[in-house]
Amino acid sequence: MALERTHSIRWGYPRWYVPVVRINIPSKSALPDLWDDIQPDFTMPSPRAFQKEALSVIRFALTNDDFDNIVVQAPTGIGKSAIAMTVQKWFQSSYLLTPTLGLTQQYRRDYGSILKEVKGRANFPCWVREGTAAGAPCWPKGRVCPHTKREDPCPYYDQKFKAADSRLTLSNPSYLFRVVQGSLDFGQRDFAIYDEAHQLEPFLLDLLDIKITLADWVLINGETTAFPMHYHPADWVKPLEALHKGATEGVIVADAMGDENARDRYRALAGKTSLLIEIMQNPNEVVVENTVDRGGQVLRIRPIRVDRFAAERLDQISKRRLMMSATILDIDTFLSNLGLQDQRNLFVNITDSPFPKENFDIHFAPCGPMSYGKRDKSIVRQVKAISAIMARHPHKRGVILPHSHAIRKTIVEGLKEAGYEDRIITHGGDPRAREIALKEFFTSPRDDLVLISTYVTEGFDFKGKLAEWLVICKIPYLPIKGDPVIEQRLQEDEHAWRAKHENTPNCPYEPPTKYSNGMCGSFTCPAPCKSWYSLQTALKLVQGAGRIIRTPTDTGSLFILDGSWSRFARNNSHLLPAWFRNAITEPPSWLQRHLR
Repeated sequence: MALERTHSIRWGYPRWYVPVVRINIPSKSALPDLWDDIQPDFTMPSPRAFQKEALSVIRFALTNDDFDNIVVQAPTGIGKSAIAMTVQKWFQSSYLLTPTLGLTQQYRRDYGSILKEVKGRANFPCWVREGTAAGAPCWPKGRVCPHTKREDPCPYYDQKFKAADSRLTLSNPSYLFRVVQGSLDFGQRDFAIYDEAHQLEPFLLDLLDIKITLADWVLINGETTAFPMHYHPADWVKPLEALHKGATEGVIVADAMGDENARDRYRALAGKTSLLIEIMQNPNEVVVENTVDRGGQVLRIRPIRVDRFAAERLDQISKRRLMMSATILDIDTFLSNLGLQDQRNLFVNITDSPFPKENFDIHFAPCGPMSYGKRDKSIVRQVKAISAIMARHPHKRGVILPHSHAIRKTIVEGLKEAGYEDRIITHGGDPRAREIALKEFFTSPRDDLVLISTYVTEGFDFKGKLAEWLVICKIPYLPIKGDPVIEQRLQEDEHAWRAKHENTPNCPYEPPTKYSNGMCGSFTCPAPCKSWYSLQTALKLVQGAGRIIRTPTDTGSLFILDGSWSRFARNNSHLLPAWFRNAITEPPSWLQRHLR
């Protein structure tokens, strides 16, 4: 059997032609059946729906060495962890990377005897200083702490060396991306598996979000009360190169003098400035902010996209990889954002949910626009709709996703006035208060509680009776104003589109187009220049929707109250997976009465 390679045209900045083989499961075409060879390696007693087909395609692709990247989109319930643990058996050494604590705990619980986990210093105590091992003055050659007489191994280095010696190492992308560069313990392996791979781009953006403190600057340049005033990123190239040179020289001097504290400071700064030099190779795609963080001046430098850096970092971990998620949504944009458009790519798309279709329904119940300045009346109608939902489900727990704390506060106040204060659990932005609220919701035996949170859109499972209905108050658009990275990225994409179309003043996708400061202000436009932005919105929306149906026996309903949903869905239906689209239905009559 041959997997036919197709070319999908992907417009972006710049224009890319993404070679990718696409396999849909279930498929009308013949797929390889290699289950007899796979079954001895399968980690579960029996396969779930579509696991045999997916694993056969993956095995065929790996055996024939046809692909660098195998991307699997699989709805919740397919059993991606069983697929991952089966595939890793086919390699001598591999990494398993998971972005969330909950998923990490799941792998550790189910497969702890097979894999070894490695975590950062902040997760371990230090025997030399108070608190955690983060920033601890230790670079030992072995497991025993060189600063104490203790004979038992240092907790951090013990787990690190055990993970390095393991055939399969479990970690999170944030840690491994940082330590793999130049590491003697963690180098390139045969294979890597990324679960929840849709988070790779955000993780890389976070990795390349560099902060230089005023203390860092003073360490190299001497006393000063403020950073220099450079107004364009290109003006920062030479000062940052000088900062890196000073830091690397400082490491050598401090090492020779045996000053471990100074060496660690210089080493940390040299690492940050090394990344900055790489980022500054294209200063036109960089945002530089002179801001204040924790009471001190901070120079914050971020790239607006990571495609120039991502492929190299992924290759440092492994040359071949399996990337899995329920929300890839747009394979062309996914690959392009990670700089993988020129590699050999296979996309395995499991289109059907293994759960009964009747178990989940999505209702669009428009209560008006939720854009700033128009939402006051809409929120009043939303409170009425939510009150009706709560009254309809007196003994069913629910979750409300308000998108912002401002909307959350108004909704909470309205529901309290409606007499539902006793059922509500909510929290603000304080991490401690959030932890207390979530613990109360997850542990309480009450069957009528409603969690109102901006935090639980991803990484939380409300399976079973934990939650049986979900409300989305506002479509989770990224804030165009307020984040210079998002704003500049959209500007560059739009400028590229307009240049391609000879700066035509009227966009053919949404005529007539209104521009603010020369830029389009549409959130829902299907034009190619909005593809990245629309994908981020769809990711958050679909991830939020998937919180309450986690097992074949779960049942639930999703209510979308934002009036802009219909336009977004119409213009971006290609981003919504089949199981999501198939679940959309009219709102029930009892709710429609409250919308009139």
